[in-house]
Amino acid sequence: MTITLREVAKLANVSLATASRVINDRPGVRSEIRARVWQVIRENGYQPNQAARSLAASRSRKEQ
Repeated sequence: MTITLREVAKLANVSLATASRVINDRPGVRSEIRARVWQVIRENGYQPNQAARSLAASRSRKEQ
């Protein structure tokens, strides 16, 4: 089963927004928090869901 970003945030004991900031390499996250989130990602094999990303961005990678 694939782990979700929400589960990554829960395991790292951070908010969903903080986990998202780490994944997207955005500023505003302390280095120790960033390291903790990346550790959870590595340990659990988190992979972003491309279909969910496309839906969230209101676009598709499908050629038309």
